[in-house]
Amino acid sequence: MKQLILFSLYNLLTLLLLPFFTIFIAGTWLSKPVYRNNMAQRFGRYPSDFFRSFQNKTVFWVHAASVGEVMMSRLFIRTLKNRYPEARLILSTITPTGQAAAVEHLQQDIDLFIYFPFDFFWIAPSLVKKISPTLFIFLETEIWPNCLKSLSARNIPTIMVNGRISVKSLSQYKKFLPFWSCVLNHVSLFLMQSAQDAQRIIALGAPPHRVEETGNMKYDQAGSGDDTIVSDLKGKENLGLSEGDLLMIAGSTRPGEEKQVLDAYEQLLIPIPCLTLVIAPRHLERLVEVEILLEERGHPAIRKRKIKGPLRTDASKSSPVVLLDTLGELSRLYALGQFIFVGGSLASFGGHNPLEAAAWEKPVFFGPHMENFQEISHQLLTSGGGIEVKNGRTLGEKILHLSQHPEEYQQRATSALQVVQSHQGAVKKNIDRIAEQMEPH
Repeated sequence: MKQLILFSLYNLLTLLLLPFFTIFIAGTWLSKPVYRNNMAQRFGRYPSDFFRSFQNKTVFWVHAASVGEVMMSRLFIRTLKNRYPEARLILSTITPTGQAAAVEHLQQDIDLFIYFPFDFFWIAPSLVKKISPTLFIFLETEIWPNCLKSLSARNIPTIMVNGRISVKSLSQYKKFLPFWSCVLNHVSLFLMQSAQDAQRIIALGAPPHRVEETGNMKYDQAGSGDDTIVSDLKGKENLGLSEGDLLMIAGSTRPGEEKQVLDAYEQLLIPIPCLTLVIAPRHLERLVEVEILLEERGHPAIRKRKIKGPLRTDASKSSPVVLLDTLGELSRLYALGQFIFVGGSLASFGGHNPLEAAAWEKPVFFGPHMENFQEISHQLLTSGGGIEVKNGRTLGEKILHLSQHPEEYQQRATSALQVVQSHQGAVKKNIDRIAEQMEPH
């Protein structure tokens, strides 16, 4: 009865908010054309024969919200496919960029790509019935109440993989603790990144006997060698650089951070005249905004897709700032960089994954706001492989220091790589636990 009341209240609230939600969706449809082609799927509308080939098959439905989860899951999905070669895999995402990254990088392993629908009570049961998966796997913190309840009602096991609950999320979830306790009771198994994440999910009401700490798959993915390059020299040529050029990369930057990155870059142009800057905004729709900023600061800019030859035609002049305008390429570029800053960390966005750079044996610079990667950033800082900066000025100062002390640079680079290598193994643990869950099926 308690569950019925709490879910009824949740669904009543969604109905009350539906008019505002409809306005939001209409605005998104009009202002962002990329959402138009997938809007039907978001309302649970698929062609009548869309899932026909999956009937009476072993079907794993894997859900990854956006680009970060998709890129992190590549080794896991490939290993799952190798473990169950006869199984059919469906991957759902929420963002168009996540879907694009999934199609580009997981085409050989995934049988069907779909958009995850809105979690309305009249949509979730219908989609679950259409797919009828053998197992539902959701990555990190994608907790959708009606979907999980619908799966549980059909006795379909559900597993949270690489589960993570931040301190901020915990405080927000706790405001509705009785409801989330009911929701989490529908999950069969929680495979969490760390002991802290395990404790937090239990604090939200997850049955303790279903919660395990299996490690963070980001370490496995970072060290998997998925993002290969032909060679350092060839990679530099593709960026319009010569062999002697040094590369500073600001990856996954958020609003306000590009200004601080440019503060650092301008400090370095005189002492390191062969330095080229690459800026990779987290969201590609901000490219025009960053181009305007560069123009205001007097820096010529070029998008990576438009590079056709050497950037530096005059050795006495600085090269244009390169804007990365492609998806899924940033990790490969980290292999070419000497000085790598990971964004979302100077501004309060929780940070982005520093392991992608550390896996290439590079020291990693990041700001103080690494809440989403708290354990990873702590390990990097403790080892010396990570370097925290407060603003653009200190970023420039610390890059200059390392450029003048090559032995320290190499020590920090080695430490960063060792952090990645010493924490691998989560993918195997998770696959083994999934196999145990699959035994009754």
